[in-house]
Order: sequence, then C-alpha cells, then structure tokens
Amino acid sequence: MPASTTTRAPFLAAGLAAAGALLGCNSIDPGPNFVVPDQTFDSAYFYCHVEPQLIFAKNCGPGDPSKGDPSNGCHFNPSAVSGMALINHMPVNCGGGDLPLDSTQTGTGSPAEFNLEAVSIEMSVDYTTAPLYVRPSGHDHPRAVFQEGDPLVVMLLSTWASK
Repeated sequence: MPASTTTRAPFLAAGLAAAGALLGCNSIDPGPNFVVPDQTFDSAYFYCHVEPQLIFAKNCGPGDPSKGDPSNGCHFNPSAVSGMALINHMPVNCGGGDLPLDSTQTGTGSPAEFNLEAVSIEMSVDYTTAPLYVRPSGHDHPRAVFQEGDPLVVMLLSTWASK
C-alpha cells in the first residue's frame, strides 16, 4: 500500500530544510600552503628563568620522593611519562642575568636545548591553558607540583608567554 502524502510530508520538509542548510553553508579555503604557525618562546628566558626556577626548582626531572614520587619516576625517565621527557644537566650559567654566558651549554643537541624543545611543546601563549601550567597544578598529573595561581609560576610563565 503506498504511503500517503501526509505521512511523507514531514520527511520531505526535513529533507528540504537539510538541503537548504547545506546550500547556505560557507567555508573558507585555506589554500594549498596552509600551515599552523609554530609558537616559539624566548630561549634565553627559558634557560635563565623557567628551567632553573620552575623545572629544576620543582624537581620536575627527578621528582620528589618526600612528596611520594617514585625514585626516577618523573620527567628524567622517558618511560615514566607520556610527554615532556627531560634530560638532566647542570643549570645554564646566566651569571644572574637574562642571557646564557656560554653558548656551548645551549647549542643544538645540548641537554638544555632538548629540554627547551620538550617544554615549549607544553607551553602556550595563553599560559593558563598550557599543559605546562594546567597539569602540574593538579589536573591529570600524578600529584600537584604547585598550586594553581602560584605567584612565581604565574610570573615565570606569563612572562615567557609574552616573549
């Protein structure tokens, strides 16, 4: 028995509405050379401020057994972390200033340069959404390394994000 016109009408109306919506959609063609720009952050600020005052001071590499971290269970152990593996090295000598004094400490292939690359991936120009800030402040991290809003961390990351 054929379906009546009244039972097909709702389906026809819905189909016409969907077709109209599709015809009304606009999109922008990004072109053949579309690239998401890399975010780069000031390396000297990282070497002289972020790495020593945050990464090293908060024991991101070795962890802190007094706070329950397993021995060699943090970022110096790439098999223990899902991201931001770090290499242990002596802090870069900045002489208390804002620029490294010895370029061999930060050159291509150096442990400090490796750490800069690893940490930069976890950074964002909006530091408040960066995994580097969000995760160790207690979100999706084995423990809270610092409290959200920690003044030193906020100062370091907001400054680095703006450079």
